[in-house]
Amino acid sequence: MLGGKELYIALQDDNEYRKWGHIAESRFAEVCILKKVCWLEIRGKIASVMLSQNNTYVVYLVYQTTSDSHGHSVPATTMVSFCGIGMVTENVYLQKSEASEIWKENYVFPQRRKDGWMEIKLGEFEYNDGDNGEVEMAYVENNWGHWKKGLIVEGIELRPK
Repeated sequence: MLGGKELYIALQDDNEYRKWGHIAESRFAEVCILKKVCWLEIRGKIASVMLSQNNTYVVYLVYQTTSDSHGHSVPATTMVSFCGIGMVTENVYLQKSEASEIWKENYVFPQRRKDGWMEIKLGEFEYNDGDNGEVEMAYVENNWGHWKKGLIVEGIELRPK
């Protein structure tokens, strides 16, 4: 897993929008806590040599929300890319809306993990013998003017499928 400090999180160093803090449930010393933003971009990279070859990997954003969180029920786009092959997914939601909207079959929603964190699938990729390079992954929600707050980013996890 890439911890929050290993990721690019837009405005991560601006104390007006985000802060770094410790929460007991995290495996990392610090997590990124979203205060308020009108767009959200989280990106990560990892060298393929850190992974085991001949596997298909699934990539997840791992997070929690605070009791006063809001604004996370808007569609985002995710991307995972390796060796020139990319997977883009649209209509990815960190939360379902409380409103009585009709949710389509191809929408992606988070799942609760056994450790209490939430995870949302960013995509997947194959890593075979001879492949070399960096795996790039991203979660991007840029619905300008739609304010959101109360997101705690633990990191991005890569797991064999």
